[in-house]
Amino acid sequence: MKELAKFSFALLLGATVLANAWDSDGWASTYESMAAFENRPDGDPELFNRPGYVKPIIDNLGNVLNSNWFASATVGGPLGFEVGIPISLIFLGDDDKTFNEFGMSSPTIFGGHADMTQPPQVLAEGPLVYGNKTLSNLSVFTYPYLQTALSYYHARLVLRGMFLPSISELQKFNLFGVGAQYSFGHLFQYMLPPAAQPLDVSVVLGYSTSGISYQPEDYSGSLDLDISAFTFDIVIGYKPVYFFEVMMTLGYQYANMKASGLLTCLEKEIGGAPSAHYGEVITPNISVNGNNGFKFGLEVAFSLGSSFHPVVGFDYAGKSSFTTNILYFKQQFGDDKTPDEIAKEKGYVRGAKKEKAEEPDAAGDSGESPESGEAAADESAASEAPSDDAEEEDDYEE
Repeated sequence: MKELAKFSFALLLGATVLANAWDSDGWASTYESMAAFENRPDGDPELFNRPGYVKPIIDNLGNVLNSNWFASATVGGPLGFEVGIPISLIFLGDDDKTFNEFGMSSPTIFGGHADMTQPPQVLAEGPLVYGNKTLSNLSVFTYPYLQTALSYYHARLVLRGMFLPSISELQKFNLFGVGAQYSFGHLFQYMLPPAAQPLDVSVVLGYSTSGISYQPEDYSGSLDLDISAFTFDIVIGYKPVYFFEVMMTLGYQYANMKASGLLTCLEKEIGGAPSAHYGEVITPNISVNGNNGFKFGLEVAFSLGSSFHPVVGFDYAGKSSFTTNILYFKQQFGDDKTPDEIAKEKGYVRGAKKEKAEEPDAAGDSGESPESGEAAADESAASEAPSDDAEEEDDYEE
């Protein structure tokens, strides 16, 4: 159970589970890895500030949490419901295993171990800390969670979460996120030519927060990590056929990891030798930002049957990641109006030009000259005036 908890923590959280790696193996000890979460610039020279050592945690975690907020650029008008387990996969590369420290390339928490055939490398600022034995074997970073959404009248509310009970060293793990999306296609599609009507544009907002509490073996207290992530995306989608959609994403993302807690080393010996850190206290207190900045993505979505809606894609925000919403289902209770139906309701005729009604001129007619108007008036008056013959005829009758 203990090893399962360590592996699960490493796989799900990608960073904070730390195996008891002996100094003689060339890996970072638990104490060295934990001390990386504390900023002591003026303290023990063996505990210099090393935010770069743990930065790949939030770099990858931020990219994972800021993805998979949408499954289509279009949000339908009728009531809709979604549920699934989106998974973002990030392959760990060389940039996750090393960072620049004191003008040289140093291992991160995902990095390698010391070459035991060579003398130990010691810097003027303190000893070189190597990678963690468990995390160095990870090649893929991921963070699964359950996601559901409710949509109505082209607006969509998204909720995501994951909660695990206390398992061995993992004392707490929770994730909660809320997002919103609105699509604008119904406002302009009816004015487009038929070939462009499958185009849609939507705006997406997403916020996630996660809490992690970890207590290493032979330590009292815990390391607590509070993670927050936010993204703003503009999604442009096009459906060449009704069951297939291609999407492009442009946006901005932010992620931050704050460490807190209190750890006391109770390890009396390491590899048969007395522990040099027995009774020492670590106070995690650093704050590290992730790959904050602009992002870009390409996704394709499929509508298979009435509810199965898988999505796969590629995102880039400082590093590459792959989104795989394979287990994703959505159901809409009703049909959307077609662009032609909307145009008919609005009385819009595509390509038609409205003719201006002719206004009467200053003479008060629709184009006749003043002279012709006066002549017509005289003729009308003459026709209405009684003739002399008519008067004589009236006298004779009397």
